[in-house]
Amino acid sequence: MAKPDKVNAVAEIADSFRTSSAAVITQYSGLSVSQLTTLRRALGNTASYQVAKNTLVKRAAEDAGVTGLEALFTGPTAIAFVKGEPVDAAKALRDFAKDNKGLVIKGGYMDGRPLTVAEVDQIADLD
Repeated sequence: MAKPDKVNAVAEIADSFRTSSAAVITQYSGLSVSQLTTLRRALGNTASYQVAKNTLVKRAAEDAGVTGLEALFTGPTAIAFVKGEPVDAAKALRDFAKDNKGLVIKGGYMDGRPLTVAEVDQIADLD
């Protein structure tokens, strides 16, 4: 039987997938709590950054109808759920990853389809 806290976590993540204009999947190996806090501040109000267990994220993505990301849910996973225009969030993630090698952008999801790392970089390059 599923535990209520896990059911709630899956529902919350699925809702984030449904209500976000985009999502960027990252790996955050070796980052400290203070570094993650700095990243969250850099994202500002444009995105929320959520660390989650891969099994819960896979189930939430399936519940939300998000497909094509299953291969990205390995290792320490965190997702930036973007509200509104994705350019600022993509720039913040890319710039943070340049300065902090522990953050790796693995891909994303926007407009009903998966994004490659190169496509996330292209979004970050927009004005």
